[in-house]
Amino acid sequence: MNNEHSPVTPRSDNLLTSVGMDHVRLSYCYLNDGDLDAYCSLFAEQAVVRQPGRRPVTGRQELERVERARRATRSVRHSIYEVFGSGRKVAALGLLTHRRHAGPAESDLPFVDVFTVADNGLLVDRTTFLFSPGSSLCSAD
Repeated sequence: MNNEHSPVTPRSDNLLTSVGMDHVRLSYCYLNDGDLDAYCSLFAEQAVVRQPGRRPVTGRQELERVERARRATRSVRHSIYEVFGSGRKVAALGLLTHRRHAGPAESDLPFVDVFTVADNGLLVDRTTFLFSPGSSLCSAD
């Protein structure tokens, strides 16, 4: 039974969500393998990537340049626990590990990435949220 409180998602939105979820999963596989060409190919030409403490990266070419520069000094590993989506939004929950080429591992950081998917299935933006060790998500007053 359909009413304004129980909308039916059109089949095309379900397909778009599914494609977006596949592209998000693939993006982490490509990042973990160091295949930056394949990683960047999942993003729209003018995609925007936002990460804490960094300026937004705009465009596929800039994304590739920034990722290559990061990998020159450290390796990055994404362990994904869950990927879910609704409509044009897809979220991934996981653990981010940075290892400097010269030195000990940094702290592992839990993260959430939220993506927006374009009509053609490419990723048009990615926003990263990190949980910092020692911080709390809410106040326990």
